[in-house]
Amino acid sequence: MREEELFLTAILNCSRSELYTRPVELTPDQKEMLERMKWRRAAGEPIQYIVGFTEFMGHRIEVGEGVLVPRPETEVMADVTIRALKERGQSEYFILDVGTGSGCLPISCVKGLPNCRAVAVDLSDKALAFARRNAELNGVADRIEFIERDVFWFMDATLHRFDAVISNPPYIPSFLLPTLPADVQKEPMLALDGGPDGLHFYRFLIPSAKKVLKKGGILALEFGDGQRKELEKLFWGVGGWDKIHIHKDNAGKNRVVTAIKI
Repeated sequence: MREEELFLTAILNCSRSELYTRPVELTPDQKEMLERMKWRRAAGEPIQYIVGFTEFMGHRIEVGEGVLVPRPETEVMADVTIRALKERGQSEYFILDVGTGSGCLPISCVKGLPNCRAVAVDLSDKALAFARRNAELNGVADRIEFIERDVFWFMDATLHRFDAVISNPPYIPSFLLPTLPADVQKEPMLALDGGPDGLHFYRFLIPSAKKVLKKGGILALEFGDGQRKELEKLFWGVGGWDKIHIHKDNAGKNRVVTAIKI
């Protein structure tokens, strides 16, 4: 969908096909709104911020300043987690999402698993405001507990034990941040900056997840281009993990790693 089509569908609350199957006459206020959207886009703002939402796993997810925009490649992790848990055939599931952002991952998991509850942790109050609203919009607010905490502190302190730990942590090496597209640089650096080599959070998450997972529990992590080998080294170095598997995204790139706690 072209940008102007996306803007018009948001303004008119209609589908793309409806733009061309019914007469479209914008009111003066709507024309002004369209011009403001174009101006914001020209200034490098993410399209999703401008229209106020995106789609993830078929679910409407509201986004705006202060929250990472969900990407299609992250749907791989949601899909892998849902399928892996379904195969177990348990009566209920309990998952932890580390650095939840917009809440797209736990929302998708609990909607895909009706007998699932989730805890979702993030340090950003702005992101959690979106996450809580998205859970309400998608009818799952009663099955997700959102917690505003430093994720390092939470995983060290929690007494909960989970069937799955999932995370899309910051994984872009710090030195590459200035080279990102202008609209991506408008997103929170807290959700993008993965430290000198992009693996800062994985060095914490891989050993910490072992502490909070039940035996046989699943860890699923998204990662960036060229990070596969170093991640596999981290898993083997920490020990206690089995069935380490790499999953590709729709573009054929290595995108998600899963492992089972021994």
